[in-house]
Amino acid sequence: MLTNEQIKFYKDNGYIIVSGVFQPEEVEECVRETDGMFSRAEKSGKNLEATWGGKWQNTQISEDERGTTSVLSIHNMQYHSSVFTKMLVHPKLTEAVADLIGPNVQLHHTKLHVKPPEKGSPFPLHQDYDYFPHEKDTMIAAVIYLEDVTEENGCLCVMPGVHAQGPLTHQHDGSHYLSPEEYTIGEATPCTGKAGDVVLFSYLTPHGSYPNRTSSPRRLVLFQFRSPTDKPLKEVHISPGQGMMVRGINPALEI
Repeated sequence: MLTNEQIKFYKDNGYIIVSGVFQPEEVEECVRETDGMFSRAEKSGKNLEATWGGKWQNTQISEDERGTTSVLSIHNMQYHSSVFTKMLVHPKLTEAVADLIGPNVQLHHTKLHVKPPEKGSPFPLHQDYDYFPHEKDTMIAAVIYLEDVTEENGCLCVMPGVHAQGPLTHQHDGSHYLSPEEYTIGEATPCTGKAGDVVLFSYLTPHGSYPNRTSSPRRLVLFQFRSPTDKPLKEVHISPGQGMMVRGINPALEI
């Protein structure tokens, strides 16, 4: 799936954008199911708000706007709809992940995000390592874009090469994030892309996202994968389905 040049780019920069992993009809199906799932969840009275609660400096949102922006989130969506199960085990996706972390790919967790039009919340730069550290650092995120994304509608952004520094010191006040004075979104590299593209990045790569100020929602699917031989350093962030093999085998279970 990935070329040697792409693999080297990932190793050097801690991320890569893989174009056209999902076809237009697959994306359209997922968009319909995303909108349907959020509609059903909201009608049932579920609280889907996931706007972070830390400092807001250098995130392109002013203190005056705090409390007026929003981002909605649903976890473990493969338990709500088979559309996401199909995406989770999509051969093109799992092959690309295997090219980066090894032939055996295990699920850690899943998440679905929607930034509403005109008021979609940003997220500050952070490493996912701080949320769920592992021994071998094989943890990798796959972000699937469900529409064309730009800085204006809240695309992902990363700090290339910083993953090589290992775990960084985070601030903890209800959220985990890097100092917004030292790691600003304005200095990050935007990961713009087309619907169906996938951004793969190491959990050691600082990343965040911009606010959505456009008239359309920004939707994305996030899957976190790891090698089955990579063990957690803390028993945290346990989710349903964790440990499911999406490609290859689990050597720990072989007799």
